[in-house]
Amino acid sequence: MATNKIIEANLGRETLTDLNLKNLDPIANQWRELKLIGKFSPEHEELVRNRYFQGQYGFEVLTLFTTANGEKFWVDRGWVAAGPNAATPPVVQKAPTDQIEIIARIRSENLSRQLQGSFFVTRTIAVKPANMTKIQGVSAEAYYLDLIKSSDGSLKPFTEIGLPELTNGPHFAYALQWLAFAVLALIGRILLFRETKRLSLVQLEI
Repeated sequence: MATNKIIEANLGRETLTDLNLKNLDPIANQWRELKLIGKFSPEHEELVRNRYFQGQYGFEVLTLFTTANGEKFWVDRGWVAAGPNAATPPVVQKAPTDQIEIIARIRSENLSRQLQGSFFVTRTIAVKPANMTKIQGVSAEAYYLDLIKSSDGSLKPFTEIGLPELTNGPHFAYALQWLAFAVLALIGRILLFRETKRLSLVQLEI
């Protein structure tokens, strides 16, 4: 619930720029918009496995983005469908290499545990990287960005990245469930007490 409050607040806050990157806390700024100017490096690209979209198996596409000031980020450009079989790579449109402006959202989740030797794209990773800064040996930020839009009309997210569902989720349901149990237990005790008292009175009458 605390995370939901942070996300809800950040969705309504002003967009950050590269001037705000120094000592940026990605947890406190998760899902906040960030505007950057820089270039993509299509030669540095990876796929995140085990991703589903509308019930179909596929991959999230991560492409390295370097700002004009030299900061490096892995940018999630959206979801692409898997090939018809394991020997067929998915079709991934290459990112432009010219300098552009992008608007993205800050994501603090660690994708490293889901990155494993994606031979479809880079054929470079032999083992799972310890963290995002170790992907392809690139010294990038430990958090990633979700692409929203760019100044280049040809560069759009492959799929729209939906906002998180800001609800209490199962926690609220669990709380109601336990409350119901407590009420039933209390009612049961009252009925048991009344029945015990009634039996005592019947015995006295006898």
